[in-house]
Amino acid sequence: MTLIIKTVTPLWTGGVQTGKIDRIHETGILGSLRWWYETVVRGLGGNVCDPSKGECRFDSEKYAKSNATDERQRLRDAGLCDVCQLFGATGWRRRFRLMIFDSTQSDASVSARVTANRTYTINNHLQTPTWYFPNNQNDKPRSGNFTLHIQPLDPTLKPEILAGLIQFIADWAAIGARPQMGFGVIELEKRVKTQPFYNHVVSLAGNATYPDLPSLQNIFFARISPKNGGTFSVQDTFNLKYDLRRLFANNQQVRHFIMGTVKDQRIAAKVKMSRPYNNGQEMRVWGWIPEQADVYQNNWNRNGVVQTIYNHLQQHYDLKVWREMN
Repeated sequence: MTLIIKTVTPLWTGGVQTGKIDRIHETGILGSLRWWYETVVRGLGGNVCDPSKGECRFDSEKYAKSNATDERQRLRDAGLCDVCQLFGATGWRRRFRLMIFDSTQSDASVSARVTANRTYTINNHLQTPTWYFPNNQNDKPRSGNFTLHIQPLDPTLKPEILAGLIQFIADWAAIGARPQMGFGVIELEKRVKTQPFYNHVVSLAGNATYPDLPSLQNIFFARISPKNGGTFSVQDTFNLKYDLRRLFANNQQVRHFIMGTVKDQRIAAKVKMSRPYNNGQEMRVWGWIPEQADVYQNNWNRNGVVQTIYNHLQQHYDLKVWREMN
């Protein structure tokens, strides 16, 4: 199955060398597909390992000894969760091949530095929040079109399942690396149906719970526009990023846990926001806020974090969409 994809905001996938992006790399796309597939299956209570721990390994002897009549269960008995059965694990290859035919170009419009229209004081010195990006033309994110070719390596795998997953990401979030910097919003030249993907993941539903991992049970999706008309600039993405951090100013642990930090032990931001699109009329915001976390204290909990973000978006923007799934 072939999909033609257009970048709506610049796309970053990384490359062989850290920070270098000479083209759209398959590994960056695959990483996003797996992350979202895990998130959706967890949300339905399916069987999902923690890939950071390398829990899944295919055991051919256990597979041969399994008495299960269902192939999915036989693979579970052999040591593969529902996600690894599709995306691969030690001893088990991925069930599809992804090929990219890249027509994108390095995006010269991405500034090497973006400053928020905000200031704060630290140690009696006035500071302006600033984010830096590679200045070399060969290291910049890419914009334009690319073609994605999905080739099943298993005759029972329908490529429409993966195409539906990509459409889901295009509708709600972003693909590739650095989504917290506004990169990776895409659209498909020709929309594909998401129902085959939904039908497939519903067949994986179970009773497992994942209170401290990304799951549709703990994700929110939002779309915002400027109040009273007007348009967004790239600076507005970073103003919002700073403003959301300040919502948790009274608790540094919660602030770092939700919005990320590069100090000491690095923590990735759990809330992402896009750069403006639709001629500056819209941005999207999404994030996963776990039910359980050691940092929740002093009256902070998941509901408090989500409600605080919701209230800020509703007060300062035209909140077009807010969606949580249960």
